[in-house]
Amino acid sequence: MALTGQTENENTLKLEGTPNFRDLGGLVARDGRAVRTGMLFRTEGPEFLTGRDSEKLRACGIRLVCDLRSEGERHAAPNSWCEGMDVEILESGGAVDLRARNNDAWEALRADPSARGARRAVIHNYRAMPWALAVDLRRLIDGMLVHGRLPALIHCTAGKDRTGFVVAMLLLALDIPRDTVFEDYLLSARHMTDRFHPSVRDTFRDTFGYEPSPETLAAMTGIDGEYLAASLASVEEESGSLETYFAENMGLTGDKQSRLRDLLLDGS
Repeated sequence: MALTGQTENENTLKLEGTPNFRDLGGLVARDGRAVRTGMLFRTEGPEFLTGRDSEKLRACGIRLVCDLRSEGERHAAPNSWCEGMDVEILESGGAVDLRARNNDAWEALRADPSARGARRAVIHNYRAMPWALAVDLRRLIDGMLVHGRLPALIHCTAGKDRTGFVVAMLLLALDIPRDTVFEDYLLSARHMTDRFHPSVRDTFRDTFGYEPSPETLAAMTGIDGEYLAASLASVEEESGSLETYFAENMGLTGDKQSRLRDLLLDGS
């Protein structure tokens, strides 16, 4: 993918400890309407939030958190910033990530622990995401559309893989052009640091008994448009089309999809 990620909302709230936080407001759908500002946020996990960051998040009035992490990840870094608030937290199984030790991509990586094998393992995860995270997408949509819980925040640990897929499917359901969806996905590359490398490195070492090469680690922790493209290819191969996936896996029939667009997109 040659896309470089140029669609960032320069007016989005900036957080010190979690730079991969952003407001999806302003992304423009094919009909000319834009995602409402202050309604949909995506971010990395809460582990590095500062006290000031927590205050800023609380001021956003978030009422729904879609937490795509595994149980172990949630236990290590809970969403304590929203304690005492009227916030519903949707918790996921979170297995489709290389930080989850029960992820079967590790077996594929065992056969080829090179950078090439690591890319294959990540692509394996991305191809599994449409099916492993479909329930999370359905619950997220119902939380917003049926139960009226907005604004909503979507996050995992690094805010790029599981979050990247879920946000991409939500934006596509809003009829945001695919190029714009990929641009938003790739924006995470601007804000990523190597602070998430140790968790992946440690799991690799515990699994195989030695350190991954820098090239292998980069492939495992990086951001690449081909990764997200693998998810969309899996959707289209198995479901036949995005629209079929929306209806059968996300519960978005035509009428419900139209209502979701009216809810999250502003006027033309």
